[in-house]
Amino acid sequence: MILGFTLAAIYAMAIGGNDTANSVASPFGGGVASYNKLLLIFAISVFLGAILQGHMVIKTLGKGVVSDLDLCAALSASLAGITWVFTATYLGLPVSTSQSITGGVIGSGIAMIIVLGKSVELNIRVIVDIIVSWALSPILAVFLTTLLYMFLNSLLNRAKSRGSSIRWLALLATAWAGYSFAANDVANAVGVYYAFAGKLTRSIGVDERVFLTVYGAFFIVLGGVLFGRRVIETMGLKITRLDPVASLSSLIITASSIWIYTTIPYILIGYGIPVSTTYISVGAIMGAGIGKYRSIKRGLNLKIVALIVLSWALTLPLTICLSICFYYLFIRIFTGV
Repeated sequence: MILGFTLAAIYAMAIGGNDTANSVASPFGGGVASYNKLLLIFAISVFLGAILQGHMVIKTLGKGVVSDLDLCAALSASLAGITWVFTATYLGLPVSTSQSITGGVIGSGIAMIIVLGKSVELNIRVIVDIIVSWALSPILAVFLTTLLYMFLNSLLNRAKSRGSSIRWLALLATAWAGYSFAANDVANAVGVYYAFAGKLTRSIGVDERVFLTVYGAFFIVLGGVLFGRRVIETMGLKITRLDPVASLSSLIITASSIWIYTTIPYILIGYGIPVSTTYISVGAIMGAGIGKYRSIKRGLNLKIVALIVLSWALTLPLTICLSICFYYLFIRIFTGV
């Protein structure tokens, strides 16, 4: 358990290092506010989103993808995610932490079947829902942000206090993006420990979901402060040249899309969808660039986009394989099987 929650903290820091960019990169690249001011807004909104809505996706990764993860499986899933996300963060690549931990969970479930011969139920319906959301979300984000940029640019050009109004709106949208991100992504760090947290929290009189969300939010913010700069610069400065209107447009689409994926499925089917906040955010930034320049070629750095998409394609198979390997290692260490 101690090792598990240690890995959860490390993975939360990895998430913060890679995914802080999903809320901060766009306003940073668009010159909306200083880097430190944006980090402060992000930190406050992350705690609010995690505490108020983080439980909606924690249940999905805790029991929705694989019916019964044992502790070795939870450790393997976490370590697979940690390995890949920290590698990508060091390289400045925005990858999906949702995809990374989901791949880890799937790999652990497969490993439990292969190594122990356990009868483990992989919830194919939930897995398919998640994969479909990964495929559709960036495409929709590109399309919707392109349209929104053109609309807002035309509308705000008529406003007398255009610059000031856009910046204030973008700061509010930054807070909403941070809130939505935390509501969806805090589960990536701590969701696999949902089934075990009750043993710890009952002894101290705290609800396990409250404990997990606060614990995860703290280390996500810490990771963002310590490691977030490289990915923020990739997304905010290298994909396209942003302006305040582009920042506002991308933030609105990012925040609203993530909030919808978190909230609506939870209301309808009882499981919030762990959508890739990175895919949506990168797609929204790309859409803002296309809308601004009215061209894919002039609006985007296609080499950077291709490198990012390649890292996305590698995420799921790599984390599945890593998790299977780690599970075999842990089961040998702890049980001698």
